[in-house]
Amino acid sequence: MTSHVLFGRRFRLVRTGQFVLLVAAGFLVVTTLTGLRSQASAVDTVDRWLGNSFGLWAGAMCLLRAVLVREDRLPWAVIGGGLISYGIGTIYFYTVVTELNPAPYPSLADAGWLVFYPAAYVTVILLLRSRLSTFHPSVWLDGLVGGLGVAALASGLAAAAVAPATGGSLATVGVNLAYPLADLLLLMLVVCAFGVLGWRPGGVWWMLGGALAAFAVADTLFLLQAATETFAPGGLHDVLWAVALVLPVFAAWHRVPQSTTARMTGWTVLAVPAAFTLTSLSLLVIGATTTLPLVTVVLAAATVLSALARAALTFAEVQQLAQTRVEARTDDLTGLPNRRAFIERLNAAEQRGRDGQRVALLVLDLDRFKEINDSLGHDIGDELLIGVGQRMNATLRPGDLLARLGGDEFAVLLEDADSAAAGRAADRVRGALRGPFEVGGVTLHVDASIGVATHPTDAEGAAGLLRRADVAMYAAKSGRTGVEHYQPGADGDTLLRLDTIEALRAALDRNELLVHYQPKVDLRAGRTTAVEALVRWQHPTRGLLHPDAFVPFAEHAGLMRAITLEVLGQSLQQCRRCWDAGFEVSVAVNLSASNLLDSGFPGHVVARLASYGLPPRALGLEITETTLMLDRVRSAAVLGELRKLGVRIAVDDYGTGYSSLSYLRELPVDELKLDKSFVTNLDEDPLAAAIVQSTVGLAHSLGLLIVVEGVENAAALQQLKDFGCDLAQGYYLGGPQPAEELIGWLRRHDARRLAATARPGPARGAWT
Repeated sequence: MTSHVLFGRRFRLVRTGQFVLLVAAGFLVVTTLTGLRSQASAVDTVDRWLGNSFGLWAGAMCLLRAVLVREDRLPWAVIGGGLISYGIGTIYFYTVVTELNPAPYPSLADAGWLVFYPAAYVTVILLLRSRLSTFHPSVWLDGLVGGLGVAALASGLAAAAVAPATGGSLATVGVNLAYPLADLLLLMLVVCAFGVLGWRPGGVWWMLGGALAAFAVADTLFLLQAATETFAPGGLHDVLWAVALVLPVFAAWHRVPQSTTARMTGWTVLAVPAAFTLTSLSLLVIGATTTLPLVTVVLAAATVLSALARAALTFAEVQQLAQTRVEARTDDLTGLPNRRAFIERLNAAEQRGRDGQRVALLVLDLDRFKEINDSLGHDIGDELLIGVGQRMNATLRPGDLLARLGGDEFAVLLEDADSAAAGRAADRVRGALRGPFEVGGVTLHVDASIGVATHPTDAEGAAGLLRRADVAMYAAKSGRTGVEHYQPGADGDTLLRLDTIEALRAALDRNELLVHYQPKVDLRAGRTTAVEALVRWQHPTRGLLHPDAFVPFAEHAGLMRAITLEVLGQSLQQCRRCWDAGFEVSVAVNLSASNLLDSGFPGHVVARLASYGLPPRALGLEITETTLMLDRVRSAAVLGELRKLGVRIAVDDYGTGYSSLSYLRELPVDELKLDKSFVTNLDEDPLAAAIVQSTVGLAHSLGLLIVVEGVENAAALQQLKDFGCDLAQGYYLGGPQPAEELIGWLRRHDARRLAATARPGPARGAWT
């Protein structure tokens, strides 16, 4: 059984435990508020058992969080121990102390309860440190100011109220004051944390703050009742204690957003020390007219002096904040960790990996993002990146790290994960991105290419792991496979990719791109009525390259718009030559996403047609289903303009993408071009034949022509004619022809057609 499966089962167990704990707390609240506890002994027994064991349950759940999730392990382990101590104190109180007459006060139960508070202090500080990019010395001064201020206020209250009510017993006064004093310190720490993190710190801090507030109110009620000897179990204080014990469990298992690294900026960080400084100044003023204990006056004066030291330190921190901004580890756009933060975490994970822990890395790059960014604008592109980050983050486990490395490139760090678990995570990410994105009033579909590498299988060092995941990502992009795992020896492809992109930029300037033309035959007339333009690259050292060798790199580098316009110009020029030679064939050019999203593209088409004196019917444009679905609304607008001009629109590779009938109704389309995969074994595969025949019927019922590619033999050709296909292309009918040979091929093909029609029977070689 893989670690990923075990991990998933453990987390389902945790959710069950949280649910049971919540139900138990609800039961306690209902029985207390409705009075069922005092009316039914069985309810009272169950209620007391649940209430007494809350601390143990809550502590165990927090400790389990520390065991299963590496991130922030120490703070949750500390508070888990504190909650267990609190639970032990509760059980001792209700099973031992309450049975004694008279009940001792204070007792050992108080020791168990009071241990919780320093554990909570440490937890708050540790969680705060994990959220701050830098932990300034002023935080310690804030704590000192707050602590002295609380002590001064508490000593004054003790002299004024608590001591007279309790008869002045030192032990009783000390314990009675310990609880509200400890609660006040905790609340001070949480408010200080809110001041540092901002007033939207996330669910963890709201739940912790709510728990500590509930503790403070409950302890205050307990103090008042104990001082007046009216305390009785089962009151509102028990409900508040139960709530205060449940909330930390949900805080521990709440997924913390990765966009929350904070800096200590703004006036809010001064709120807590300022409040306690004013309180201490008030005590000093009151002390001038009223008799206060000496300790209260000393503590108040120490609070003011500490506040002055804090103010002096603030001026020094202002300069440090400027450097902190430069060293920020958060991506400004998405709020995710940036490359620097990710590398630091990756280095730390790699160090732990040397002790035997497996580490997996995903590097993700959005397909055709540059075309979206260039065509729709950077504002749309930025909003899309934000949405992509949010969707990906939702698919990850607690403890996984998602970062934006730059541009449209993201990375995911999976600790304690092997290659199989990484593959499943990659599939979840791609699945989350398949739905449409509503961005700035535009509906977009995006896909991603993901590379996977693991430590220590694929690389030892963090830099090597990132490089090999990047290599795997480009393998996925070039092969259009979606996800690829690193394969040994694939590093050489990286250099080839970089060299290809740079050489391709130069090729556009040096006119190294060529266009070959593959005939499309009208099956009814038996003659060539159109050709498809297929780009080639006459590479100076590698020879003639087909599209698969460079188009994926061109898409990633944002060169497809320039390549399409180059192919369009050459194709219309060749079409003009054919028309001058007496062959009025049309030429079909493949469009990229950047052309389809470019509202100015129809104007380019009009200008090019006019420059060669060709009517719009001389041009056809082919678009794949995937490209059409990138932005259906914008695609419809651009294609609608082109169709109004008289340019024919064809859906290429039909049957391999979305294949949704709705877009055929919504988009201006003239032809369906059935993918060759359905024709390859047409004469041997009845199912393929049925699909082709039904597609022909569908196209004709919608008023569309059907074009079939991949015709390789006479038998397939005959079947397609019998099915009623309109046009066909393939090597049996004629392979791609260089521009200088196309007119000669058309002449030879026309002569063979005439010769074939003059003979009484069909000639097998008449199409070649």
